[in-house]
Amino acid sequence: MALIELRNIRKVFKQGDLETEVLKGIDLKIEKGEFVAIMGPSGSGKSTLMYILGCLDRPTSGKYYLDGKNVLELSDDELSRIRGKYVGFVFQAFYLVPYLSVLDNVILPVEYLDSRYRKELFKDKSPEEKGKEILKRLGMAERINFRPDQLSGGQKQRTAIARALINSPEIILADEPTGQLDTESGRAVMEIFTELNREGKTIVVVTHDPAVASYANRIIKIKDGRIE
Repeated sequence: MALIELRNIRKVFKQGDLETEVLKGIDLKIEKGEFVAIMGPSGSGKSTLMYILGCLDRPTSGKYYLDGKNVLELSDDELSRIRGKYVGFVFQAFYLVPYLSVLDNVILPVEYLDSRYRKELFKDKSPEEKGKEILKRLGMAERINFRPDQLSGGQKQRTAIARALINSPEIILADEPTGQLDTESGRAVMEIFTELNREGKTIVVVTHDPAVASYANRIIKIKDGRIE
């Protein structure tokens, strides 16, 4: 059974009487432990697809199975719990809270976890201890008390990756993760994803950059809302 399975996923955005079909019948399977790149030009539907994969948006029609569960039958609260347990997000714009320290940004997702899952996940060490361990691994041990405006772009993205890992998710979804980084920082970030994939994480990277996609084991190309 695939970890992720989409069947005939369609997404239509409505504005007044105007309808725009962004996804036009997507069928896709991603196995546990894969490293997949979803490539496409601007407007192809790749970011919309990522939001659906991450349970941040619902399709207009179709079926989506995540680890065997039909997520489209779940309530918003159940979706939130699934998202907290299964998915870690990394975005091009980082989305760090400016007035929080690096460590506090990393442990922020813990606040939104289902209480039972949170207790199970952090029974051996506190979120702060785990957050410090992850940041140390990512070369950020000396920056834990810094605020985002005191960090370089590469350091901000490492913080965002640490935040994505704090809940021990099965899947890391990254939307243009190197888009605001210089070449060296971008390479370092992609090497982190490669290492996480070797350790068993399922990685899905959305990108328009062939150099980023080259790190993946499989490349899926999307154009005009369809997989080519």
